[in-house]
Amino acid sequence: MASGKLCLIFAALIAAFPLFGEKKLQVKMPHPPILGEGLAGARVILGEMTGRCSKEFSALLRQDLLAHNIPVEDQDAKDGAPEVVISVEISKCEALPLEAMLGSGIPAPHIARTQGHFEATVHVRDAASGEELVAQPLRADPAKQNEAQTTMPEYPAPSDLIEIARLQALGQTRHLYEAWSDNREIAFLDDKDCNLRQEFELFKAGDYKGLLPAAKANAESCTSAKSAPAAWYDYGVASMVVQNYSGALAAFEKTGRLHDNRMVTDAIAECRTNKDLAQALARHIVAWVKRAPTQPGKEVQTGILFTNDLVIRLVQGNVADDEILKMIATQPNRFALADEDVAKLKQAGVPDAIIAAMQGRK
Repeated sequence: MASGKLCLIFAALIAAFPLFGEKKLQVKMPHPPILGEGLAGARVILGEMTGRCSKEFSALLRQDLLAHNIPVEDQDAKDGAPEVVISVEISKCEALPLEAMLGSGIPAPHIARTQGHFEATVHVRDAASGEELVAQPLRADPAKQNEAQTTMPEYPAPSDLIEIARLQALGQTRHLYEAWSDNREIAFLDDKDCNLRQEFELFKAGDYKGLLPAAKANAESCTSAKSAPAAWYDYGVASMVVQNYSGALAAFEKTGRLHDNRMVTDAIAECRTNKDLAQALARHIVAWVKRAPTQPGKEVQTGILFTNDLVIRLVQGNVADDEILKMIATQPNRFALADEDVAKLKQAGVPDAIIAAMQGRK
């Protein structure tokens, strides 16, 4: 569910659009934190940690939160700020030797391998309502090996592999509160019909500013029964790249009506999941702001730092424009409003009135 992954379709469309050239690109795709700036806007409390290695992982998590300027407080501390509770359920934390093997070469080296395993789920919930914001799965399976030419070497120490697994899992936990990126293979349709080739070149160049309006115009103007499904699919992918889930859903639903395909069905389901997550977080950010103590004529002191990503999440979460405008007017911010930043906001569906309010607060 919430693993902070975007709803991009990075898979081959073997059966969907056989008449079109399918191109794949390796792209390093950046992602905002799953919780946006929302986590920094609450009083963070470490809740229950269960399972083997829970004590060690709890210490690592506390240290990492503090290193990211996210204060971690005791449960009995009361300062009036909204509370977010982070708990972890660890189902596996172990390291086991693997079967001995011979490597390649003459003479073949003896290889002794040990593999670590860590599986857990991080739960983030709003303490006031008890509602869960995110359930982030963690999994790490690192392996190490020792080699020797004449005799079987010692196996790598299990304790070392367990520590590596914990650190790798901690890195996945950071997706909640730190921007991250991953390498993805993106499928995009390329053909001369409906200007799909032009869209592909824009996508290949990373020109998302030009890609989205071009893809939208091409999809809306394409009248070919053969080409229209591909045009709407490409527009859906272009919308997802800029986190415009509403636009992506509309495009994929149109694609589904024109050409039934399992990949499109999966895309719609994943987009709806991501949009539901955005809505859930948006509701809690609004609640945190409303619950925060205020003084007449002063900014609301929630600790939430408003950024472009957080505004996009509120818009995608269907928060009313008036509510967003009030929060922009009363919260500290770190907006980026260069021309390319404003273009990204518009591509993500942020209304002009909200962009103007952001510019007025810089």
